Amino acid sequence: MSYSAPQPRRQEMKQKKFLGVHFQCCKIYQRIYRNPDGTAYDGCCPRCGKRVHFPIGEDGIENRFFEAY
Repeated sequence: MSYSAPQPRRQEMKQKKFLGVHFQCCKIYQRIYRNPDGTAYDGCCPRCGKRVHFPIGEDGIENRFFEAY
């Protein structure tokens, strides 16, 4: 009997790209997604509405999780 690793489902492969943001203002985690232009990640705290903006640059970084103060 041979074992093969499970293949990812199509839906999982097509998930939207996101950043994880921990909003220190209200101690809550929120995912934020790319804007329609694909130039930045825009979002806000779901409790107080504090806005965050992460531009997407050519050099970029590998981090996917951030804290907003």
